[in-house]
Amino acid sequence: MQVVFRTPFFQPIEGEDRETNPGVYGKALARWLVDALAARGVTAHDVIPEDFGWAVMVSHEPCLLWFGCGNVDGSTDTWTIFPVAEPSVLQRLFHRVDIDAEAGRLEAHLRALVPGIPQVAEVVWR
Repeated sequence: MQVVFRTPFFQPIEGEDRETNPGVYGKALARWLVDALAARGVTAHDVIPEDFGWAVMVSHEPCLLWFGCGNVDGSTDTWTIFPVAEPSVLQRLFHRVDIDAEAGRLEAHLRALVPGIPQVAEVVWR
């Protein structure tokens, strides 16, 4: 699942695409997400540049939990956020974590936060 939306609120930070890929932004969105999660009692442990944009790391237990975020197709006003619950190899083999439940918790936070994004419009859940 992911959400795509438009807002002029998040603007590229000069030079951030040297950490990701040319024309790939989302650091301002990631920083906003860290603060918004904190307001809900969820601590983000790190913000990491990735090829697609930025990963907001939430937890390593019971599995790797994070949000990916970035701009869409080089746009500076169309953005996406997607939650990820990623089990380890051993967890995959032995099914020790309910990945759907963990992903559902991340999704619930995302659904609560998106309406509060400044100037958000054209929200599409996929």
